[in-house]
Amino acid sequence: MSASPGDEGRLTGATVAVTRPRSDVDDVADALRAAGARVVQFPVLEIVDPEDGGASLRSAAAQLFRFEWVAFTSANAVRRLLDLVPDLGALRGVHLAAVGRATAAVLAAKGLGADLVPERASAEGLAEAFPLATAPGARVLFPASASARPILPRALRAKGWTVEEVVAYRTAPAPAPPAGRLRDLEDATAVTFASPSAVRAYVTLRTGDGRPLPVPGIVACIGEVTAAAARQAGLRVAAVAAGDSGASLADALADALSDVLGHMPGGTPAHAPGDAELRPR
Repeated sequence: MSASPGDEGRLTGATVAVTRPRSDVDDVADALRAAGARVVQFPVLEIVDPEDGGASLRSAAAQLFRFEWVAFTSANAVRRLLDLVPDLGALRGVHLAAVGRATAAVLAAKGLGADLVPERASAEGLAEAFPLATAPGARVLFPASASARPILPRALRAKGWTVEEVVAYRTAPAPAPPAGRLRDLEDATAVTFASPSAVRAYVTLRTGDGRPLPVPGIVACIGEVTAAAARQAGLRVAAVAAGDSGASLADALADALSDVLGHMPGGTPAHAPGDAELRPR
């Protein structure tokens, strides 16, 4: 992913910790790099199978013809479902809804277009934009995380839809970081969160000697729901991305950091450019 000409270098001098799982195709990290940031990969969650091993999702994937819509509120749900659909022609005639541009981009990478992407990238925004049911018993498939909020299925039922909720994946806390692998995190300018579960995992994790993880001076979140979870956890949120894309987060973070970076002597980066894995002291 490349930044627009006006965005290049806006994050030069910043080291940003990205907490998303390693299994994610991370447009957040790509957008941060494109804006000049040095990215520290610090996943606090792992994506794991549902408790039923994916049996319910496989069953739904084999019966997509039963649904008028499939509603996605995460990129992981898109990947998990479509990985079980060998012939995407099975989705012919099925409408696809994506919570935001990042989720729609994963559909596009599979050669599928989203029929509905709300202006407000949230479950609430998708619920508001979703049409009324076309007929009694019309069905929507909602594959999602085990910890997904019930906002969307409740709202769709209120609009007359029959909603089939299927757990596509679970999130589990990543292992505690080994002793001596925290220097990059301690030196980071900012940390980014893309979900409430990532916030909870971060504040729960402990270092090898039992201390809480250090929190960089700038906390940036995708969406107000994640920001609210961060505030509830006692974190001071400085940047909130209006959209769900990595570019939106990079823009919000650049705005929050503009004063700090503007006072760096000569705009010199705090660290050499490039990505970083957390490394021993």
